[in-house]
Amino acid sequence: MSSYKVVSQHIQDSFILLAITDVTFLRMARTSIKSSYFSSKVTEDVVNLCYAYYDQFQEAPGNHLYDELVRFTNKFDEDKKQLYHKYVKRIQQMDPPNQKYVISTFNKFVQARELEEYLIDAAPLVERGEFDSARELLQKALRSGVAQEEDGIEYPGNWPPTYHSNTGFREVICPTGIRIIDNGIKGIRRTGLTCIFAGYKVGKTWGCIQLAREALIHGRKVLEVSHEASAEEVEMRHDMMFGSLIDAEGPKEVEFIEYDNEGVKTATHTEVRGSVFDMAAVKQLRDKIRRFGGKAIIKKYPMGTCSIGEIERYLDYLETFKHFIPDLLISDYVEKMKMPKAGEGRDRINETYINLKRIADERNIAVVTASQIKTKYLESSTISEAGAPAEDARKLGNVDLGLFFGMSRTQAERNLMQAYVLVNRSGPQKFGCIVSRNLAVGQLALDCWPIGFNGEEK
Repeated sequence: MSSYKVVSQHIQDSFILLAITDVTFLRMARTSIKSSYFSSKVTEDVVNLCYAYYDQFQEAPGNHLYDELVRFTNKFDEDKKQLYHKYVKRIQQMDPPNQKYVISTFNKFVQARELEEYLIDAAPLVERGEFDSARELLQKALRSGVAQEEDGIEYPGNWPPTYHSNTGFREVICPTGIRIIDNGIKGIRRTGLTCIFAGYKVGKTWGCIQLAREALIHGRKVLEVSHEASAEEVEMRHDMMFGSLIDAEGPKEVEFIEYDNEGVKTATHTEVRGSVFDMAAVKQLRDKIRRFGGKAIIKKYPMGTCSIGEIERYLDYLETFKHFIPDLLISDYVEKMKMPKAGEGRDRINETYINLKRIADERNIAVVTASQIKTKYLESSTISEAGAPAEDARKLGNVDLGLFFGMSRTQAERNLMQAYVLVNRSGPQKFGCIVSRNLAVGQLALDCWPIGFNGEEK
């Protein structure tokens, strides 16, 4: 069955919350969404109460819905009455939903329902050769739904310009934590799809965790979906990165390489670093992290089992039952997900990237993923669009921001890597830096220095 033939309970609940609280939404929905579209008698009745209230007062019911509900359920037995009251109480405890996403989802559902019905009526018209009449009937179905979804920006009448707002695509969720990169791109933006292109064991997962760390420092909510590393390992890496801790059983010496302001190696030294298995140290660390106000949920799926649909289901679950709406979704990484069944490998991967971008747009969040680069570029110090994305160069066209992490053998020996902005839809690109790091203590970016366009150190 097509996913458009059903609407999740979460979307139905979101619709009802908007109908209770938002008169503009209720006005649009009243003429477009039939109460019979809802999956239960309770939800259908509550929608009808909202519609009836609007018909009489031209307002959303708000707190008066309770009065209408008392009147409506007056003759019900106590169990049935409590069913309605508990449902409405739960709805009113939900966080405000994304109105555009609710409208978009319901529109697809309504169009599918209407098209299904009109197809029956159009069939005899086609048999009689009345193609224009059949086409008009089907176009009517495709025009069904809430009209506001089709509204765009009225230019030049719209004032002030929408892009002057710091919300939407201009809102920076968090920086990358790599100074030179952030000076150019400012950071990871809402509604954007970011991809970290890197070689095997260069730092894809560490890069994702680095962005999660920056988001948490800035008080954001993060959902980290891992298709490879275990949830426990991702959690441990967070503690390593935040506390500059090692993953050994106890403290030990760690070697650090020192560089001057020009990125020239000057010395090495060792420091004794604590362990993530020191419970007291980790407890103290996490208490400090909580002060930033951010929160992350780490979810592990076995390789090849998590589809785009499953990610959306889990997002709905978190919003409905945990009141958790992420600012940043990390899927580490696309090629380890469950691909769509249709099409060849590259087309299926391409469709998954497009759907991640859709999630970013529809839910007004930032989405980050990662991708493996071709084998011959794993130890190269040359950066190019042609070489970075393995499997399919369309990845670069689908992402809003493409970051490249790479290193030569010499750089690896010196604990260095390259960070480079391959593509950037909303700002400068084709620039980068040399980054010093020390993953023994979870540090992906200790310091950085500019590089030339050929990827060589200045």
